[in-house]
Amino acid sequence: MKKIVIYGKWWIWKSTTATHLSVSFAKKWLKVLQVWCDPKHDSCKRILNWVQDIPTVIDLTKDRDVFDFTKDMIVHKWRFWIDCIEAGWPIAWLWCAWRWISLMFEIFQEIWLLKESNYDVVIFDVLGDVVCWWFASPIKIWFADQVYIVLSEEIMSLYAANNISKAIVNYQKNWIWLSWVILNLRSNESEIKVVEDFSKILWTEIVWIMNRSEWIATAERKNMTLYEFDENHKDLEKYNQLSDFILKNTNKIVPKTFTDREFDDFIYNNFY
Repeated sequence: MKKIVIYGKWWIWKSTTATHLSVSFAKKWLKVLQVWCDPKHDSCKRILNWVQDIPTVIDLTKDRDVFDFTKDMIVHKWRFWIDCIEAGWPIAWLWCAWRWISLMFEIFQEIWLLKESNYDVVIFDVLGDVVCWWFASPIKIWFADQVYIVLSEEIMSLYAANNISKAIVNYQKNWIWLSWVILNLRSNESEIKVVEDFSKILWTEIVWIMNRSEWIATAERKNMTLYEFDENHKDLEKYNQLSDFILKNTNKIVPKTFTDREFDDFIYNNFY
């Protein structure tokens, strides 16, 4: 079983990458589970046809204990026979998400979700902006093996990637590794050397680059992945190549990280 976490900050197509990878794996006849841990609540929507009344883990924990759950309560199957789980999110400004994220993984353990389901690939789509330790749940309690960080060429994306790398270092006892970084460009005219240099300092490399695509954005507005919107589009070959790489990749990196001062110096020397 390949168990990966895709981390990244908001609005750099992290969930788009996760969803398209899930479909690419499924089209290779692999059994896929995608788990959403992101407050935008949109990781699985392109697979679930944007169905809004799917019971999330948060919904279901309001009136039952972790011992009362079954797999069928939280796993939803829709397009391409991909299994999806939506963690859900508490009411904005009233509650923190930490307890529900933690509770979801307690339920996974209680129902032996990953041990008895025979998945080939499990993808955790996790927010990388928030430094709350509960968002490290997939890597701190042995649910995942490898981390892929989605980057853009923007400063805050690099900042989030450095924090994610620090988490990987802190949870090395769980045998969690950084694999490679995935670059989703915000602007196709951007200079990528700064991201290449940044990645090398983390002791990793850019494994895959996706240019900003209006075609993918149009597909998402129509509640689809690009696989359904235009099954012959050239960008799909890039997603297929990335999924092939992930299946074969055994790269295990303990990243080097920036101190706050080192990060500031790097940004100053490369952006100003």
